[in-house]
Formats: sequence, C-alpha cells, structure tokens
Amino acid sequence: MFHLFLFGQIEIHLALLMNILIVINGLSDRLASIEASAATLASKYSEHSIDVRVTKSAGDSFRYAYVAATHKVDAILACGGDGTLNEVVNGVFNANTKNKVLFAHYPCGNANDLARTIGFHDLKYYLEKIISGEYMSIDCAFIDRNGKERRFVNGSTAGIGALVCKDVSTLRRSLPSSLNYLVNTLAWVMRYKRPFVKIEMDDEVYEGEMMLAVIGKGHFMGNGLGFAPQASLTGGDFGVTVISRASVWQMISFRSKLNGKDKLDRHEVNYYKSKKVKITVLSGQMPIETDGEFLDILYEKETIVFELDKDSLSLVT
Repeated sequence: MFHLFLFGQIEIHLALLMNILIVINGLSDRLASIEASAATLASKYSEHSIDVRVTKSAGDSFRYAYVAATHKVDAILACGGDGTLNEVVNGVFNANTKNKVLFAHYPCGNANDLARTIGFHDLKYYLEKIISGEYMSIDCAFIDRNGKERRFVNGSTAGIGALVCKDVSTLRRSLPSSLNYLVNTLAWVMRYKRPFVKIEMDDEVYEGEMMLAVIGKGHFMGNGLGFAPQASLTGGDFGVTVISRASVWQMISFRSKLNGKDKLDRHEVNYYKSKKVKITVLSGQMPIETDGEFLDILYEKETIVFELDKDSLSLVT
C-alpha cells in the first residue's frame, strides 16, 4: 500500500489488491453467523484475496497467522476474544518476516476487553478499514519467559487474575461470561495464597504481598473491569496497578466501581506508569496470563520482565 497522508494518529493509505486472512475462533457462540458474514464479504470484495479459516484446536490461530505471514499476507482479521488476537499477533511476530501486517479484531469472545477501550463494530467495518488502509500504530508489549518471547496487546495480569482466566476457559460453555468471571473471582479470593513480590518500575519500587498486578496497555481486564485507567495503547509505557489484598466483599465493591475508568481510592490499591516492569517473586507462587490466556507460574526467586515495542503494531480501531 502507498502512503498518502497522516492525520493525527490515523494513517491513510492508497488501497491496492490485498491478501487478507480472516481467522474465526471455532468456539465462538456465533460461529455460524460469523462464517456466513465472512463468506458474504469475501464474495463482495472478490478483487482481493480473502482466505477464511476456522480454528479447530488450540494453537490454530497462531499457526494460521504464522503460515500467512511467511506467504506475505497484508492483513489478518481475528474474529474471537482477546486471546484469538493474541495468538494471531504472536504467530506473525514469530514468523519474523519483514513485510508489514495490518491487524484487526472483531470482538466475539468471552471478555472482549480490548474492544472496551477501542470500540465495538461489525465485521464489515473492520474489513473495509483494512481495504482502505486505515489504522492506528500502537505499542506492542512482550515478555521473555525461559528464552521464549511472548507478545500481548491489551494487558497481562499476575496473581489471582491469571487463575481466574484459567478457570473461566474451562467453564465457558457452562455459565454466561459475566457470571463465569464473578463466580471464579470470588472463589479464588477466598483461597488464594498471596505471594510476596518485588515490582521494579522506572521510578518506583513496590515490595510486599500481592493479590493482583495488572500490566496494562488497554484500560480493561477480566471482563470489563477498568483496572488500568492510567494506561494507553500508545505512548510507550504501561499502566501498572497493584492490589495487595482484598476480601470477598471488597472485591464485590471493587467490581461495581471498576465498570468505568475511575481509580479506586483504597490504600490496598496502587497505580503507576512505567516503560519497563520487572517482577521478582520473593516467596510463594505467582501465576501470570497475557490477554486472558493463562501462561505460566513463577516460583520463589524467579523473575519476569515486561517491555514494549513502541508503535510497532498496526491495528484497525
């Protein structure tokens, strides 16, 4: 695509014939309607090469994106939750190709937390924005765990949030999304053993017990909870929020206040901004997740570092 002009943070490009991959999460409750819409749009824009793939097993989104990137795909439209976009982004970055890939996310998953920051639209909107070449350049976060890099877009949580994400995934067919998150959050609050951690940021250090740490680029985590009101998708830094402890009743109270982007005025809750975040487990165990997908558990004396590639991700908004 040829660069035409720059207006604010939205870059406009002259549309050419494009190779586009649409990846649909096969577990979506709306699979049939999304497939039908994708087929209709592929027919409408038949001058472009539009390949529609539905995931059948874990890791398919990553594999489809990886292969597409090696074949010089121009854009990938991920249809699913935050985890589907995460897999697609990691697939492309792992392919390590030099061609630029444009991403779009049609939110139809459990939490859809990134969309709560950038907005909800229909499938047609995202495909037309891809074809017209309209996008925003945002930061892409990454961690290095055991020599393997993992990218994320919306945010990562350490502590109770990772365990909730893990259990939510196993019960996604049994309960409505909001109830699923609430039930699992309250269950883990009652039995979670808080680790003691050291969190090193640009200008500050937090050391103490930790129920939840949010390392965010978007504002929302955990099915629409505004844990990171200080975060921004651009700007080169994270919004970091640390909750040291909370009772069941406090968590219920927190949830009612976190539907927007207001900060919690509680001594147990601390807000920071930092370009780089390093967490060391001083004692206990610390589970982590990225974009709603459980990743790993860190044990005593283990460390994890969160960093950013500024303006490295091209995303339709």
